[in-house]
Amino acid sequence: MGWIDSHCHIIDEAFSDDFDEIIKRIEENNIERCMIVCCYDHEYDKAIALAKKDSRFDVAVGIHPSDVKKLNDDIWNKFIEYSSNPYVKAIGEIGLDYYWDKDNKDDQKDIFIKQIEIANKLNKPILVHSRDAMQDTFDIMKKYRARGVMHCYSGSREMAKEFMKLGYYLSLGGPVTYKNANEPKEVAKIIDDDKILIETDCPYLTPVPFRGKRNEPSYVIYTGKYISELRNVDEDVFKDQLVNNYDRLFR
Repeated sequence: MGWIDSHCHIIDEAFSDDFDEIIKRIEENNIERCMIVCCYDHEYDKAIALAKKDSRFDVAVGIHPSDVKKLNDDIWNKFIEYSSNPYVKAIGEIGLDYYWDKDNKDDQKDIFIKQIEIANKLNKPILVHSRDAMQDTFDIMKKYRARGVMHCYSGSREMAKEFMKLGYYLSLGGPVTYKNANEPKEVAKIIDDDKILIETDCPYLTPVPFRGKRNEPSYVIYTGKYISELRNVDEDVFKDQLVNNYDRLFR
């Protein structure tokens, strides 16, 4: 089996000039699964068309917490419409972000909860974004139970254990490869075998040795290899674990 990228934004305009080359490198590097995350409604059709064409790709749609201020009926209704599409395997990314927006916390919580309820109604997992809002995120996810994953998890080891007790997966990205990322490295070691995923979150959070450049799905290999070494597990065994975890959650 190949590697997985459980969270990528390849429909982002950052890839508009070389999209075909990005897809080619996914194939050449044997990336087995890619979850295309659409935060904007104009991305939905292109992502679904790719998933229809190539079975390696799945799609997630959701209202990002940083976009709650811009939310209107048209955007919400289109999200509702596409969330039930069979090629949409997850609802996300959704959650809370108090780093960029501190003055609409209640609105963020309200939209987060509504999307969790939609995911549960459709029996689809959630992809959860949490920045400077870990406790509020945890409290909501504990109360409004869903299947899902903490995308690009950046919390403590102790909180990681609490999320896993609730049944949630934890996904790690490029920052775990950074020199001073001591806590993410420790988290990578303690995630249960059946609860770990990896991702790029491209075009962001590029792993070493490409840090500072645009990220892309083929770079997930560097994160995967690094984490397999941290966990002292054979690379091929780790690949199998990741694909099995991905398929159990999303497929």
